[in-house]
Amino acid sequence: MSVAERRAALVACPLLAGVGGDAIDQLAEACSLRNARSGETIIREGDEGDSLFVVVEGRLRTEKRTPSGDIWTVRFLERGDVFGELALLDSTMRSASVVAEADCTLLVITRECFQAFGDRQPAAGLIVTRRLAERLAGSLRKATDDAVTLFSALVQEIERRL
Repeated sequence: MSVAERRAALVACPLLAGVGGDAIDQLAEACSLRNARSGETIIREGDEGDSLFVVVEGRLRTEKRTPSGDIWTVRFLERGDVFGELALLDSTMRSASVVAEADCTLLVITRECFQAFGDRQPAAGLIVTRRLAERLAGSLRKATDDAVTLFSALVQEIERRL
């Protein structure tokens, strides 16, 4: 995949919207390419992460294990989607697994690469960091809403049984 094709894939990614010019060119040159076969696990829940992935081609699914060990599909990912974004900010364990549903092409941006990018292009790094913060805030709000809904349903079920 040429640098121009990498650039086009990055420009199409909502997380990088608004980053252009020399900054996006530098990021396109710095990121690496990963091909994955259908059925391949890209990241595994519980492993330490250090990279964000941008889906260039293919379809993937995000999976989470329940406390009883069952696998639950959280969402599907396609062209332009990103996953693993928390790894750009810290090195905590992956919160879910991501498995290729079909053959995939992914761009990989490591934490080290992203930090160097932010040092060289602080305005562009700030744009991406703000987008990451917006995504994380949205996820936190949804998780809070889900927890309240589940708690409310549990209380109603307990009251119904009493």
